[in-house]
Amino acid sequence: MNTYLLSNSAGESLHGDGRYLLTANDAAIWQQHPGGLHNAVYGTVLRQTTDGETGAVTTTDIEGATLFMRPGPVRFPSEYLTELREEGFTILDNLMTSDEVLRLKGDVASRIARNEQKNDGRLGVGDGVTWSVDVARVVTHPVALWLMQTYLGTNAIHFCHPPSVTCMRPAKELLGKFPPLGWHTDYPYHPGVLERERWGDDQPLGVQYNICVDEFRADNAATQYLPDSFALRQWPTEEFNTGGTRMGKGVHKDVEQMTAPSGSALVYDSRTWHRACDELNVSGEDRVAILNAVTPSWVLPMVDKTMSAKNYTIAETDNRLTIRERKDVKRLCHAKTRKPPKGAPTVKHPERRLG
Repeated sequence: MNTYLLSNSAGESLHGDGRYLLTANDAAIWQQHPGGLHNAVYGTVLRQTTDGETGAVTTTDIEGATLFMRPGPVRFPSEYLTELREEGFTILDNLMTSDEVLRLKGDVASRIARNEQKNDGRLGVGDGVTWSVDVARVVTHPVALWLMQTYLGTNAIHFCHPPSVTCMRPAKELLGKFPPLGWHTDYPYHPGVLERERWGDDQPLGVQYNICVDEFRADNAATQYLPDSFALRQWPTEEFNTGGTRMGKGVHKDVEQMTAPSGSALVYDSRTWHRACDELNVSGEDRVAILNAVTPSWVLPMVDKTMSAKNYTIAETDNRLTIRERKDVKRLCHAKTRKPPKGAPTVKHPERRLG
């Protein structure tokens, strides 16, 4: 279905009951009807006017305030949530427009051109929110935030590292090979970070929010994963990391790839067994993505984000965002870690445990 999200100048999403909220649930989904925009949950109808000279369409709320309109998800947010809870993985659609994708790919290409690495594998272009408005906007997308906050059971979430823009280079030396290792679960489900018995808690402590700037396809190394492995509640076995990955064979007979359209996001439980398969980029082209490790805001981050926060204060990005987006960038990327709630599992940062 073709849907839209409506927001005010502050970046808050209009819901069908007239409220403006910081995130967007089912009631924030609007559809085009002959009489205007129709709310999918409440049935509210908003009138639109068209400028006779320019053809520009203006949408206003019931009080006459002008609204900003952008494409919404293909399905209701609650449907993605159900899929995430049942399968540990969902593909959240329509987070970036084609213009945003093209602009970001151009920015990434110019930055990567300065890097002399010519080998297989991935290049990282760190601190995306400091140099790209498009990165800042998509990592604070209101539907994605609602989905992750609801899944994690708290509105207080943060990123455990600055949003990481990565580029998967075409395979060269790795072509036709089956390198061993690589299978893992994501932070905080790393060995030694959480009490082992807490991996099975009903309330998950992490999701990955990986935005597909480029389409994720089988031929450009879409992430390999083991479906339903989030329910195993354990680190991948030694056998799974031995001898290379041959999909459809042996212990890897059920392995699949996370294929998804450009502008969408892979959202999955951090306990999912998965692997970056650099050797499978046979497309001859770079593949760009934005990686985010998301947890409740009391979980220790993977890295010290102090320098990232300082860099952001001198960047121009903040001035081009809405009030809501600015606040979300601050709480997700730069705010201090909160104190853990009563009964929370002990989280030990591996680096802090050394020495």
